[in-house]
Amino acid sequence: MGNKFYLKMAIRNIKKNAKTYGPYMIASVCTVVMFYIIQFLSISETLGKMNDGVSIQYVLTLGVGVVGLFAGIFLFYTNSFLIKRRQKEFGLFNILGMDKKHIAKVLSIETFVIGMASIVGGLIVGIAFSKMMLLILLKIFDFEVPSGFEIPMQSISLTCLVFIGIYSTILIWNIVQIYRANPMELLQKARAGEKEPRSRWLLTLIGIMSLSSGYVTALQIESPVSAIDTFLLAVILVMIGTYALFIGGSIIVLKALKKNKRLYYRNPNFITLSGMIYRMKQNAVGLANICILTTAVLIMLSATSSIAVGVDGIIKSQYDREMMTVVEQITKEQIPLVEEVIQKVCDQLGIEMSNIYTQ
Repeated sequence: MGNKFYLKMAIRNIKKNAKTYGPYMIASVCTVVMFYIIQFLSISETLGKMNDGVSIQYVLTLGVGVVGLFAGIFLFYTNSFLIKRRQKEFGLFNILGMDKKHIAKVLSIETFVIGMASIVGGLIVGIAFSKMMLLILLKIFDFEVPSGFEIPMQSISLTCLVFIGIYSTILIWNIVQIYRANPMELLQKARAGEKEPRSRWLLTLIGIMSLSSGYVTALQIESPVSAIDTFLLAVILVMIGTYALFIGGSIIVLKALKKNKRLYYRNPNFITLSGMIYRMKQNAVGLANICILTTAVLIMLSATSSIAVGVDGIIKSQYDREMMTVVEQITKEQIPLVEEVIQKVCDQLGIEMSNIYTQ
């Protein structure tokens, strides 16, 4: 069988599973857009020139790592859901005579097509919206808006590199799963129901400790400047804690509710709790993704707003005069001469001196 056959088969499979691959591609494009825009802002020369622009870009640089990690977990989780729905299809292909290497080849082409479409589409949308996001930030900080349009190759290259790595990892995982399973297992897995998940006390304990440590670290922050130094640590702890609690803690809570006979056997709690216990294993990661994405957006908005609002206060606290003149190694008798010179300069510039303070 030639490469054209595999290509046609891969495209036909994508079209046939459009209802599932469509939302997956939209989600992939959105993650690419989000990653590119944050990466673009983190290295923007225009943003770096404004007051506290370096601090903002440092926060955004940390955000690039967080979004990249989120994108990897989110796409890996979504892909696992899609592959599970297609296990019966792969099993039938194997029974009808297709070797596992041929199935792997078709799957590789599908992943390549979806990955390239997502990356290219995400970059196009990201480049289009990056200017708008930059203008919003410049407007917040009351900075002069440039007329040019930046398309940094560094952002494009890093975005492509990160998502090619994510899709390559996903493809390797899918191929390993296909080679390890036999056709009957693939057919049985497609028909098999969800097993009741076990209670994971250790994972729940890790989640509680991580989430508590992250919140304590965040509460110890007293100013935006110190927040920059501890931002990454707090975010990582909160992410670990959120995933651990949703995966392990949610099952423990639902099973505890199930043990309450008066609550469990009351209509419609019986059906609701039973369904939630069996589905939380599959949906826990997705719910954690939603929470982490929401938290990341709130952190980015609050960090940017704090820096924007606090700029005037920081300037006033460090420079209590609009103009400061430093003259070293003079006596007290020479101070009036210096003030006279300053007065002459102010008169030439048309500036009125007031609230003069000498030290």
